[in-house]
Amino acid sequence: IEDSLNDEKKGRNVVHKAVVNVGYSPTFEGKENKEKIVEAHLIVENGDIEGDFYGETMRLALCGFLRPEKRFPSFPDLIAAITNDVANAKKFLDSVPYSNFSKDDFLQNPTEQWVGSSGGDDGA
Repeated sequence: IEDSLNDEKKGRNVVHKAVVNVGYSPTFEGKENKEKIVEAHLIVENGDIEGDFYGETMRLALCGFLRPEKRFPSFPDLIAAITNDVANAKKFLDSVPYSNFSKDDFLQNPTEQWVGSSGGDDGA
């Protein structure tokens, strides 16, 4: 579940369901990330989102685990797996206790500071 902190474009500043990969993107041989990254695939159920979120700040509430990251033999195989992940995530995120995350203050109040005094990026 996530929320963009920037912009008032269509579909932004609202909570969306998502499937998220935390890892190195191993399917793209020769283009694997050297550092661990976070990739969010938004599940947009009503309408579209204008533009993309590259370079923007987002809040993510990671509330479950679907499968480990793996290398797929082809891009279509990766797309099929993500499609399956989305179907599974929708089912789980629509049920309790996961459906409660969409009402959490962390996602509902994007202007509220959430980085603690013990560290972190003040701009995060």
